[in-house]
Amino acid sequence: MAELWSGLTGALHSLWDSVSPSKVEQVIIREVQMNPPGARTFVRLAGISGAIAVSLGAYGSHVFRHKEVDPRLKETFEIANKYHFLHSLALLAVPQTPRPVLTGTLLSSGIILFCGSCYYHAMTGNNTVRKVTPYGGFLLIFAWLSVAL
Repeated sequence: MAELWSGLTGALHSLWDSVSPSKVEQVIIREVQMNPPGARTFVRLAGISGAIAVSLGAYGSHVFRHKEVDPRLKETFEIANKYHFLHSLALLAVPQTPRPVLTGTLLSSGIILFCGSCYYHAMTGNNTVRKVTPYGGFLLIFAWLSVAL
């Protein structure tokens, strides 16, 4: 065991010696530029949002679908879930965009306003919350446009 450990540490030391400090600094700088701290937050948010989308999709398939409600409300729920899932996946790519914090904020806000209002309307039948749905849709459109900036 000691020989294995000694061989492994020797190999790591020789590898480290072959890499110049300037190359290591370049790799670190490139990594920080490609994944700024604010952008990585949106990757975590994508995981949480995706888990919520899957949970609500399961609820829609196993509970909501079998309730006696207007079929249009069921369709609204399905649309909300489809957009929620799609934009949760889009959040994963936020660190690769030119302005990750802007894109991530627009996507997150759009998911909450668009999908959230659709879910709420579908589950309660309350129409008043639908006033914010178009704003959420515009935020999602602007998020996609921000990728092109």
